[in-house]
Amino acid sequence: MKDTENKNLVSRPPVVVIMGHVDHGKTKLLDYIRKTNVAEHEAGGITQRIGAYEITHKNRKITFLDTPGHEAFSKLRARGARAADIAVLVVAADDGVKPQTIEALEHIKKAELPFIVAINKIDKPEANAEKVKKELSENDILVESWGGKIPSVEISAKAGKNVSELLDLIELLADMGELKASLNSPAEGIVIETNLDSRRGFVVSLLILDGALEVGDYILSGAASGKIKILEDFLGNSIKKASFSSPVSAVGWNELPLVGEKFATDKIPFTPALKAAKKIGEIIEKSLVTSGEKNENPTFYIVIKADVQSSAEAIKENFEKMAFSVTGDQPNVKILKSEAGNVSESDFKTALIANAIIIAFNVKIDPAISAYKEKITLISGSIIYEVLDNAKKVIEEKLKPKLSREEIGRLQVLAVFRQEKNRQVVGGKVISGEIVKGVRIEIMRNEIVIGGGRIISLQADKKEVGKVLPGKEAGISVDFGEPKIAISDIIVLFKKLL
Repeated sequence: MKDTENKNLVSRPPVVVIMGHVDHGKTKLLDYIRKTNVAEHEAGGITQRIGAYEITHKNRKITFLDTPGHEAFSKLRARGARAADIAVLVVAADDGVKPQTIEALEHIKKAELPFIVAINKIDKPEANAEKVKKELSENDILVESWGGKIPSVEISAKAGKNVSELLDLIELLADMGELKASLNSPAEGIVIETNLDSRRGFVVSLLILDGALEVGDYILSGAASGKIKILEDFLGNSIKKASFSSPVSAVGWNELPLVGEKFATDKIPFTPALKAAKKIGEIIEKSLVTSGEKNENPTFYIVIKADVQSSAEAIKENFEKMAFSVTGDQPNVKILKSEAGNVSESDFKTALIANAIIIAFNVKIDPAISAYKEKITLISGSIIYEVLDNAKKVIEEKLKPKLSREEIGRLQVLAVFRQEKNRQVVGGKVISGEIVKGVRIEIMRNEIVIGGGRIISLQADKKEVGKVLPGKEAGISVDFGEPKIAISDIIVLFKKLL
C-alpha cells in the first residue's frame, strides 16, 4: 500500500477473516452475524468462493471475509489472511483441531495477524471446549483461560450464543491496532473475486483498504484496467462512492484481474505502459509453452472453465498438484485456458485440436457438445471435490500404461559406508532378482517407501561390475541424499514399462 503519512487519517473499520476447518461452522457464523442464510444456497453446503460482508455492531462497522474451508482453496485462504486486519479461527467443539485448522494457523502466523479463537458448536452434547484448548496448546496456541495471550470465546453459531461477545472482542483488537486510513486519497485495495457477466461484462469484487473509490475513477490491477461505470455495495445496491474497509463490485474493466492482486485508482487514465507489461507476460508464457521437455512423462492439456476466476485458479493449482501425486514424477501440464465463463463451442474446438481435458465447474455447457462428446474428455460438476475426484480418476486411467513397472531386484542393507549431501554408499545382500548399475531405486523402511534415486556405481569383490546376482553381496553408490539410508533398509530396483 502507499505511504499514509502526512494525510488526513481517520480510524477505519477492521477487516476480519474467518478461517478454520471445513464444516466447523464458519459460514453458519456469518449467517447469524449478517442475518442471511448463505449456506443453504451453496452447492454441497460449503463455501466455494471468497465473499465479503459489512455489518454494524453497536454503531460500529466490521467487514468480514468469508474464506472457503475446502482444501482446494488453500491459496484463497492465504490471500484472505493477507487482506485482513484480524482473524477469527473457528474450531468445532465436537471435532477439535484438524489439518486445515493447523493450515489456517500457519496462514495467520505468516500474515502476523492478531486473532481470536471461536470454539463453535458448544450446544452439541458431545462438545468439549477444554479438549479443543488442550489440542491448541499442543500446537503452541495458548488461550487466555489457559494462562496464554490469545483471546477465545465459546459460541454457538447456530443459536447465536456469545456471538455478540465475539464481536466485542473484534472491536477491542481493532482499537488496540489503531487502524487508520485516508478519506481523501485515491482508493487502493485487494481484488477478492472476479466474474464474467453475460449482460454487464467483467465484474470485479474489491476490498478497499485505503482511500475512496467513485464511479468514473480509472482503475488498474496487474494487466487489467478500466474506468468504473457501475459501483455496487456488497448487497448489490448501486452506489456512487465507497471508502476504506468496504467490499464493493465494480463494472468497467477491459479484462478480469487476478484474485488477490492489488488494485489502485486515479482520476486520470493510466499510461500505455500497462500494455507493454502485458505483452511481456504473453511472450514469457509463449516461451514456456514452446520450450522443449526432457522427461518421459505425458503431457496433459487442460481447459478450465468456472463460474468465477478464483474457482478456476483454485482448480488449476489443485489439478497440477493432483497430477503430480498420481504420476510420482512431475508431468507436463499445459493450461490452455483457465477462465470464468460457460463452456462454449470454441472451448470444445480448442480441446479437440490439442487433445485436451475440459474441466467445467459450476457453469453451463454449450449444446454443441453433442458434436464433440465422443472425441473429448469433459469433467463437470458443482461441488469442487467431486470435480477433482473425477479428474483424478480420468488421469489415473490415462496413465495406467505409463505407471506399469517391473521390479528387477532387492538388496537388504547390511552396512553404511558413506553418507554425503547428494550421495550415499552402502553395502548389502541381494535377496531377490539382480542388482544392475544405472537402474532406478526406491528405499523401503518397514515396508514404507521413504525415498528414491538411481544406482550410479556398483561393486562386487571390490571390483566395478554391471550386475550382481541373487545371494551375492554388493556395494552400491546411489544419488540419494535424504533421508539417510539405514541398516536393514530394503533397496528395490525397478524399470518402467511402456
